[in-house]
Amino acid sequence: MSVIDFIIVIIYLGILLGLGVRLSRGNETQDDYFIAGRSMAWLPVALSVAATTISGNGFIGGPGWSYQSGLRAFMMNASIPLVLALACSCFLPFLYHIRITSCYEYLQKRLGTASRTLGAVGFLATALIQVSSMVYIPSLIISQLTGWNIKVVLIVIVIVSTVYTLLGGIKAVIWTDVIQMVIVWGGLFAVIFLALKNLDIGFMETIQVAREAGKLNALDFSMDLNLENGFWVTLLGGGILWMQYYISDQSQVQRLFSAKSVTEVKRSLLTSGILMNVMYFVFMIIGLIMFSVFQGRTFDNTNQIMIQFIADKVPAGVMGCIIAGIFAAAMSSVDSLLNSMATVFIKDIYEKWVLKGKKTASLTISRNFTLVMAVFVVLFATLGFLNTTASVLAVVGSYISYLCGAILGMFLLGMLTRRANDFGVSIGFAAGVLGTVVLSKVCPVNYLWYNVTGLLITMAAGYLTSLLKSEKNLAEIERYTLLGCRREILRANTAHTDKKLLQEMPCHMDKYSWGLILFSVIQYLVLGMFR
Repeated sequence: MSVIDFIIVIIYLGILLGLGVRLSRGNETQDDYFIAGRSMAWLPVALSVAATTISGNGFIGGPGWSYQSGLRAFMMNASIPLVLALACSCFLPFLYHIRITSCYEYLQKRLGTASRTLGAVGFLATALIQVSSMVYIPSLIISQLTGWNIKVVLIVIVIVSTVYTLLGGIKAVIWTDVIQMVIVWGGLFAVIFLALKNLDIGFMETIQVAREAGKLNALDFSMDLNLENGFWVTLLGGGILWMQYYISDQSQVQRLFSAKSVTEVKRSLLTSGILMNVMYFVFMIIGLIMFSVFQGRTFDNTNQIMIQFIADKVPAGVMGCIIAGIFAAAMSSVDSLLNSMATVFIKDIYEKWVLKGKKTASLTISRNFTLVMAVFVVLFATLGFLNTTASVLAVVGSYISYLCGAILGMFLLGMLTRRANDFGVSIGFAAGVLGTVVLSKVCPVNYLWYNVTGLLITMAAGYLTSLLKSEKNLAEIERYTLLGCRREILRANTAHTDKKLLQEMPCHMDKYSWGLILFSVIQYLVLGMFR
């Protein structure tokens, strides 16, 4: 890496820190720090949601996965628009309506303390896995390009991400994500231009090479349970993974809580759903181009494909811009998860168990916990990912599959039923996690299927166990279910046909939900045309 590349990266990091300092002036209360006083417009929220979902893992791991598996790797993200349509029409308007900071506060209101604590601990575990992998990617790149010790690089990246997150809170997270999204797109176009420039054939000829190698066959309807990224496993198992992420994962829900209204939330979901899948498809195309660049060469570590291209084919100056883009993709996820983990720890652990609900925690305590989590991130990234040879995306997905279905099952039991209670749902959660672990050992299949089994076991065990201990106050419980909340909103408003009222209530399909469904259909048709 040349001096000019270092200067470009340093300037970029300096801008992020400066933005964090500027936005720190508006943080006077805990609500300002965690949910921006519910003041954010839909566009920056949409860009932030998309940036967090893509991350540095997508920038590096996505093309590597496509290089190896072709467009079938895109199927991992194919169910996102359908999931967002469901979230947009039902679940997020409901959670926004009950005015909470942490989504696990809902579990307390609807079920009880045990469910809330289990949900919060489950999130902290999955978030730690995700954020550790997201900080590993840029560390790997810089270590490969400079020869620096990867552990030193890890520490530096975490420090920078932590500092501007500490300073500006969720507003800094969202606005830096906006900048980072722009930089990532610039990096993508630079990679595509330079890759095609290094080939003697044009783009369409590159696609033909990929077709002849069987890289364009994305849709596989086989029922083979070990099939990677088949249609059914990505629709069902992948759908549950993304549903848990967008409905019961604080890193995404918190960003949407910061929006001005439910309408702003829905606009954000429509925009981010389209943007992130278009971007991920571009990652896949880059992987196909790399297949021609390296003439189908076999790599022991698919994460090395993009790294080697940057090292060998990218000129000085441009390399700095691309590395800044990779930093941007990674840090847009690291900052979000650090802030969300601090939120969950403060609201669901510290205030609940230490302060015992008597008062709210100070911003100083919130920031201190963010620092503690940053240390854990470095340790976990070092222990969990340094020897990874598979795609980081696949590794992370397999790690969190043990908890994903169980966490979502807790929320669905609360939202969809009146009989579920704290005792039953807690038992269901434990059964879902343990059952999934046992099944993975006894009957090893594609890890996405474990999301399905985890959800089914949790909901079945949770509901049946709840019947052993009846709840007395069903009227109070009903207001924290989807249909109960809808009826309560209608009773409180006489103008039932009011457009704004319909927009705000759960279980209502509108243009935003239909737009996401239409986009989902279009993407499957496009994948079918590529065959």
